[in-house]
Amino acid sequence: MVKLRKWIASFSNGPLWERSGGVVALLTALALFAWLVYLIRGGLASWFDGDDLMNLFFSLDRPWPALLKANLMFWSSYYRPAGGLFYRVIYDVWGFHPLPFHIAAFAFLLVDFWLLAVIVRRLTGSRWCVLVSLLLVGIHGCWNGAYFETPAIYDILAYAFFWSAFWCYLRVRQAGRIPGWRDLTLPLCSFVAALNAKEISVGLPVAVGLYELVWHPPSDWKPAALLRWVWNEGRFAGIGALMDLIYIIGKTFGSESLLRYWPYQPHFSVKTYLESSAHFLGELLYGRVQITPWQMGALLAGMLLVAAVTRRRCLLWATGFVSVSVFPIAFIPMRSGFSYLVPSVGWAVYASGFLELLVDLFARQRRLLRSVTQVLIFAALFRLAAPWHGLSTRMGKQAAHNAQDVYRGYNGEIHALIGTPRKGARFLLLSDAPAHNGWDICFLIRLSYGDRSTVIDRKTVLDEQHKKVDPNRYDYVLDWKNGHFERR
Repeated sequence: MVKLRKWIASFSNGPLWERSGGVVALLTALALFAWLVYLIRGGLASWFDGDDLMNLFFSLDRPWPALLKANLMFWSSYYRPAGGLFYRVIYDVWGFHPLPFHIAAFAFLLVDFWLLAVIVRRLTGSRWCVLVSLLLVGIHGCWNGAYFETPAIYDILAYAFFWSAFWCYLRVRQAGRIPGWRDLTLPLCSFVAALNAKEISVGLPVAVGLYELVWHPPSDWKPAALLRWVWNEGRFAGIGALMDLIYIIGKTFGSESLLRYWPYQPHFSVKTYLESSAHFLGELLYGRVQITPWQMGALLAGMLLVAAVTRRRCLLWATGFVSVSVFPIAFIPMRSGFSYLVPSVGWAVYASGFLELLVDLFARQRRLLRSVTQVLIFAALFRLAAPWHGLSTRMGKQAAHNAQDVYRGYNGEIHALIGTPRKGARFLLLSDAPAHNGWDICFLIRLSYGDRSTVIDRKTVLDEQHKKVDPNRYDYVLDWKNGHFERR
């Protein structure tokens, strides 16, 4: 009985998740991590899909110097060169084998999971908030594209570099120092890498600027004080904003600008912005709640009101970040869930911080009640979220593998018909197999045989160009008949 009383007394000495070096929190986080690995393990068995073939082909279509130069000149209109570097390195080392690509993507996903934990911890100061964030956002079925399809690597890399830069910056600031130029080197280099991964990364200066405004606002709003604040606290955000300006100009007016293609042409309006934000939040809720644009606007206003009234800095930061961070994709046709990976951290911070606020209001200073309440809320959230996470990831894996198996089958048929073609061989495709687009089979042939000098023509394209086709001029002629390839 004496031991039991001592255990109860120690239990009530502090919140369960914050005691003993956070052992309980660490074990819970490791359990969530193990669950994530279990859910997404099928990604290692994934193959290539149409987008993979296109991305990989174009990463190989230019010489190494051009790719390296584009990663240094982040403002060039070269298509997402950090992703190109990912594809190029792995292909040049391991060739046309899917497993190394998926292992590398898997490793970055695990880094992203860890980054969510450390960012939420630094912004909320609560281990319990970390666990809630990992459960509700870190393990989520709407990221299926990132788990089972390599084309999501652009978003995975953007997340890794974006939040690595933010984390490096927070470490300096929360150590009580104004970042010097040496302190800014690593965050700025990570920011360049994030910009090279995907356009969503332009929001990093906003994330840092909001942090400074909320946690370290100017002492007053007189011009002299503001200038001092901008030079010190606002230094990174200012440099980042200038980099954003250079980046946007280069991406907009460069010779390879994505704005030439309709899926990337923005249509600016308040309604479009709210629709996109509502779409993303709906994906986080698994579509169980239908949110109209005006309901979304009311929700954002309510979030800001709660943050302002309670003066919770993490809620203020999160409201600002979720409102602004979606701008790069808010005005173009809606994307799938993994496109919102970077902004999702804002929702993780707000959701966990808001639940922490409710716990504080309910438990007050009663530590035992606080610990019990946290355990019960976390258990309830797990009971609610776990089935949806599991079901969604299983469905996402099946859908991804079904699409990939089509290309795996094409590859097997072609290689059964043509063993090892001579170097620089000429191929003619008499008709197109059902695929992501007509060029996928061309990409597949060149990549799978590993010969960049291979020439592949499609008769459908030559006919559109009114060019005569002489099959005798080709080494290999393939036709798609009755659901499979035939050699002519």
